[in-house]
Amino acid sequence: MKLRNPLALATITLLTAYGCSSEPQPSAESHADHAPAATEIVADPTLPPLPIEYIGTVETLPERYPENWVLIDETSFFKMSAGKIIVLDLLEEKPARRIKGMMDKSLIGNFVQHPTRNEQYIMESFHERGSRGKKFDVLAIYDKTGLNLKKEIFWEETGTDRLQALPERYSMAVSGDGELLFVANFNPAASFTVVDLETHEIVSTIGTPGCVLTYPTGPRSVSSLCSNGSMLTTVVGADGTLARQQRIEPFFDTDKTPIFERPAIIDGIAYFPSFTGTMHVVDMSGELAEYRGSWDMLTEQEAAANHRPSGLSFTDYDDQGHFYTIMQADGGEGTQSHGGHQVWVFDPIAQKKVAEIDLPNWGISMAVTRGEKPLLVVTNGELQMDVFDASSGEHIQTIGDIGSDTPLLIHKAL
Repeated sequence: MKLRNPLALATITLLTAYGCSSEPQPSAESHADHAPAATEIVADPTLPPLPIEYIGTVETLPERYPENWVLIDETSFFKMSAGKIIVLDLLEEKPARRIKGMMDKSLIGNFVQHPTRNEQYIMESFHERGSRGKKFDVLAIYDKTGLNLKKEIFWEETGTDRLQALPERYSMAVSGDGELLFVANFNPAASFTVVDLETHEIVSTIGTPGCVLTYPTGPRSVSSLCSNGSMLTTVVGADGTLARQQRIEPFFDTDKTPIFERPAIIDGIAYFPSFTGTMHVVDMSGELAEYRGSWDMLTEQEAAANHRPSGLSFTDYDDQGHFYTIMQADGGEGTQSHGGHQVWVFDPIAQKKVAEIDLPNWGISMAVTRGEKPLLVVTNGELQMDVFDASSGEHIQTIGDIGSDTPLLIHKAL
């Protein structure tokens, strides 16, 4: 008998030596007298050796991620303690090579990337006995090249709880000068916590009564959207503590003309679409937010057909300054989160639509990549991701094999 597998050789030798077979075995008293001799089995020396299997290989990611990469915010809506951030190559055709790395993210954690520093931030929660017990909010700081955990900051000293909701791009924000991290809190009092990114220490927690989220405004200020239709800007001093706050006048009616809290911010200008297709423009390029008016996204015919923006995380922008949004036809009261059958592209400076991209599947969330040849990726109703050439609208491929159950938010890679 000739065998290649050393494990099989050892197993057969042992079984033969101890008389393991389907025949009745002798009693313990007579086993020593009747035990068969071991059979010598020798591997065939002419066969080539098995190749060495390398395991545990660790690779380093580039400090600046390629333009065709995105970060999938895997909400894990049906098993919330098992969420992840998945670094994904949208153009890779081989499924085994699409995933470039991942980080854990518990209980619908919030995520943001630093635009220049080799860091990424995940704000997450845990219970001391898994699904019950005392809850701990923790800010986890990772390096982006190795996806290694650098530090954890426990939120107990803030005296509040981090904002826990469906994934939001602006639940955290890096300050304009890159020195601070703003983290939204809600318990139910609204506030945000300031973290010094040089020392990785909590600096202060600042109340924002009736106003939530963290839109970066100027070098060291942050704006929050308020329940009365206004916006509050908070300016922090050199030490990261409160310097002053200022509100702008309400620019929409939260009951009659509500807007989405999910803008696309292009060159410091935030574009907030309303539920019915009015674009509100807020200048966040300076220290204080300033309202710049509104314009209609729809023609009279489109408005009559009840076209309107809709989805979960359904707005983004490209490096050419275009605004993208998922649109639905025949929308109505309560359909603002349902998604749509097209992505519309606008020139926000000219205040007009420049392209329509038909979706082969119903879209609910989307993102646009960086670069001169941007890609559009849309989470469809089957919770897979359709990838398009954003310029031509050509469908490139559908990705649904990365172990992501609910990719409800997609981030362009920085």
